Amino acid sequence: MGPAGRTLLAWDFDWSLIEENSDTWVIGQLGADEIYRKGREAGMPWTQLMDHTLREAAALLGRTREDVEAALQATPLHPELADLLRAAAAVEGGEAVDIVVLSDANTVYIDTILAHHGLRQLVAEVHTNPAEWRGGVLRVGPYHSKPHSCSRRCPANLCKGKVLLELLERRRAAGRQYSRVLYVGDGRGDFCPAVLLLHGGGTAAGGGDAAAADGGGGGSQSPCGGSGNRVYARQEYPDGLPCSLSVMLRNEAHGDGGSPASASVAAVAGRQAGAEAEARVVPWRRPQELAQLLRRELHLAA
Repeated sequence: MGPAGRTLLAWDFDWSLIEENSDTWVIGQLGADEIYRKGREAGMPWTQLMDHTLREAAALLGRTREDVEAALQATPLHPELADLLRAAAAVEGGEAVDIVVLSDANTVYIDTILAHHGLRQLVAEVHTNPAEWRGGVLRVGPYHSKPHSCSRRCPANLCKGKVLLELLERRRAAGRQYSRVLYVGDGRGDFCPAVLLLHGGGTAAGGGDAAAADGGGGGSQSPCGGSGNRVYARQEYPDGLPCSLSVMLRNEAHGDGGSPASASVAAVAGRQAGAEAEARVVPWRRPQELAQLLRRELHLAA
């Protein structure tokens, strides 16, 4: 049973809340795979690649805003997760649940998909790459316009650990304190916030801006590193391939990841703390399993 008090339920979006990668899904639906492939072979950073592919799909293939929106509305989102969000958002009083999304997709994709399923009003904040329609073409830019100083292999355009710390600090300053954070993710970009929640702010971003946002190397403020936090890490995709987050957390817990993150956690937390943190990582494979796990944690009726 989790601790009493308000909960922050933080979601990654692709392969976590939805059952697809929204970026590559839309590209496939638009028939722009060859444009995407050439851009990737040219070494474009991901966000720039998405912007390029959408522009070229409009210019060369005649794809329209309506085509993009139709692709987004067809994106699979499991009904049990939609029901879970509705049930979680309906909890009132001291044990209420606030829902946020931290994603490397973009604002138009997430807002459109959530609105299509009647869920957008349930999500308090969405933090993702900004996007807007310009002359019928969707343009996408990076979330961070300046370096984020994170050493946990976050993409240059988005450090979710920094975003999460700033969100928690901003809400705490406004008088909203959380007893715990439940984080759902699958990929490399989810590793930074996961380690932050399992081990605390002092190890959040290699001493960079994210750590400073939580008070630096001193004791981290709850719920960062708190015993009530849980990381719901997807183990594998529908095709059976392992998810990066679960692999990275397993390597980090056993100190065999060969990365600065593994070394810093081993030095600061120690083996016993690492084992305790690993016990707070909840594995899942399919969305209906995740829905059941979260309902149990939040004491929601099935």
